[in-house]
Amino acid sequence: MTAPDSSKDRKVIDDIQQHGWHCLHVLPGPDGEVGFSYSIGFQASYSAPEVVIFGLQRSKAHALLGECANLLAAGHQIRTDVEDGEVLAGGYNVVFRSVRAECHDDYLGTAVRHYGPRPLHAVVMFLPDSAHRFPWQPGYGDAPADEALGIV
Repeated sequence: MTAPDSSKDRKVIDDIQQHGWHCLHVLPGPDGEVGFSYSIGFQASYSAPEVVIFGLQRSKAHALLGECANLLAAGHQIRTDVEDGEVLAGGYNVVFRSVRAECHDDYLGTAVRHYGPRPLHAVVMFLPDSAHRFPWQPGYGDAPADEALGIV
């Protein structure tokens, strides 16, 4: 962990020490970029990748990341490219896909700064539509996921 450069960095460090993780929300961009939220601290606290969620309201994204933190604290492991039925209720699965390292600075800058020279591992959590389909499957009928798919 690097020394805090600002009050925001101090908040990240304090949240990780107190709760095991911090949630960072990134607002939608002016050119149509989708807003997203991500964890900082899963890697340090649970030896798990940081999780990014695109396109959800802040409160919903925070709740999902909180559920991930609870699962990780109980020993759950995040595995990539397989359906995981532990995160959501109602028989819905999620899929985690690794974020390409060349996208870390653009999308996970605060986490990159927090971890300093240590390698960062992050995943995007993909949510299914009401018919249990994912964005890469034919007929997917939920929010656009092009930006999320573009970084994995």
